[in-house]
Amino acid sequence: VFFSDVIKTEPDFSRLSQSVLQGFTCAAANEMEAERFQELAKVMKKKNVKLGGEQLSCLVKMVTLRGIPKDLDNYPKDLLLFLSPSDYAVTGGCRQYFTKIGKANLDVLQRESSQRKELLLEALACLKIPGTQVNEEDAEILGRLVCDLGGEYIRSSGGTLLKQLSQCESLLPDQEEAIRSVISSGNTIFGPPVAWSAFTLNELSGLIPVFDHSILQKIPRNALTLWLKNFAHESPLSREQLATIVEELLPSRHKRADGCPPDKKITETVLNDDLMPTYYTPEELRACLKNVSLENHLSQILTYAFTTQQLAVLKRILDETYPDGYPASLLPKLGPLVSFIAPEVISKWKITSVDMLAALLKNQPPNDQASAVIKRYLGLGNALNAPALDAIGTRYVCLLNAAELNMIDPSSLKKTSLNPSACSQMTKDILYAKAKRAFSDQHYLSAYYELIEPYLGGAPAVDLRALSKDNVNMTVSTLAKLRRDSLMSLTPSDVQKLMGTNLHDLVKWQNKSPIREWVQTQKQSELDKLHIGLTGGTQEGYINIVTPKFQPPSSAPLGAVAMTFHLLPALLISFLM
Repeated sequence: VFFSDVIKTEPDFSRLSQSVLQGFTCAAANEMEAERFQELAKVMKKKNVKLGGEQLSCLVKMVTLRGIPKDLDNYPKDLLLFLSPSDYAVTGGCRQYFTKIGKANLDVLQRESSQRKELLLEALACLKIPGTQVNEEDAEILGRLVCDLGGEYIRSSGGTLLKQLSQCESLLPDQEEAIRSVISSGNTIFGPPVAWSAFTLNELSGLIPVFDHSILQKIPRNALTLWLKNFAHESPLSREQLATIVEELLPSRHKRADGCPPDKKITETVLNDDLMPTYYTPEELRACLKNVSLENHLSQILTYAFTTQQLAVLKRILDETYPDGYPASLLPKLGPLVSFIAPEVISKWKITSVDMLAALLKNQPPNDQASAVIKRYLGLGNALNAPALDAIGTRYVCLLNAAELNMIDPSSLKKTSLNPSACSQMTKDILYAKAKRAFSDQHYLSAYYELIEPYLGGAPAVDLRALSKDNVNMTVSTLAKLRRDSLMSLTPSDVQKLMGTNLHDLVKWQNKSPIREWVQTQKQSELDKLHIGLTGGTQEGYINIVTPKFQPPSSAPLGAVAMTFHLLPALLISFLM
């Protein structure tokens, strides 16, 4: 958050560490000339600094302030996501441009954004792919852009795209269906699933969550087991996703276990083996754990890929071992089992420390269980201080009610990182007021905006106008998350001062709510003064009345209504005469 202060005093950016450079903020745009920004961006490439979408969007504006540099290959490749092939033409051709785009972090752009869609269309045109069939060479160039190709491309390309698709962060349902169809056909370079090895699975590990039962059951058991043993720990799959493979390795029909089979006795070696879930059906696990003390090994074995049924068995054994309730020493070790425990049971636990609170929330239990954990922690008189807020985090802060939020000491917000933008307006209002007090001593420093920005969804218009005098370069996504009444009371001039170098991004959002409604309430003549091409404002002689989309006070349903009255002074005077 002190990036702007650092760059003022550092003449040689190469001396800055990767972590400091990662703190780049748009507020720095007010501190440097365009040439210095170009130096900074080149150092970022050399140090492999990973930036977010808003950071990159700002950086590219400053780097290209005086025209497109002729040495774009010396800049972070992710910057190219915010430029076009024509911008890159001074450096190289479109194939070279899209080769670099294919290796960039495409996820800094929202999947449904027009920018990302345009990139894909331009790539297909550049590579001269007229239909829906993509060859191996073009797939290699497209790289991560393959993640945006529809199901028809995946089917037509006959498995050529699988390697790239396995790197995708997320896939749409029609893409997943197409992947299953292609793999089931067996007509790919990987062959049919029955012929796969552990190495094949490793190459396609990102697609394992897409595989259904009909595919998994065809993969040789020894290939699945070897993959779990040798490669699973390196894969990005969660414990729950790995559990689907374990389920395939277990017999589909579980025989009732008459005691623990002699060859399945649970020893110290078994408890230390992360393949333990593959050795026991739920019934065998229950029978074999009867005389085993779980407490000392619970933390470790709950990291293993147990299926839902196996986890239910572990919980049942703990319930039988501790019929009067779990001891406090056991609570931090429960991990994923917290999700299986009723909120009314949790409400009786002795959650006496912030470490215990953090341990119980670490595995991200459902909201009902998480809420019960937090309420019990606070109900026992524990403080809602910075460590507690760290444990609760952005994921669960929205669960806090007004009374609980008011327990937060403003100074605690200095030592934690929260983003309540997805919470109720009440939550945002309370946390903004506390954050404003917490950071009041930094109000005249450039770091103030970076500290207060996550909480601006609760800021009144008067505070936003005060911020507009500080050259904060607010992003359009932050503007869209402002309190609705605050946003609607801002003038085009206010918005121009708030957004600074990011003002042109407003055009891309002018058809999205609530930016659309803000535009409609402004005079078009005032919007024209921004010189960015915004349209949709009120023409002279018209009044736009836009019904707000929040809940009306009456119970009668109201649709979104817009009425335009054209005032005709001459006719009115004639009529009255």
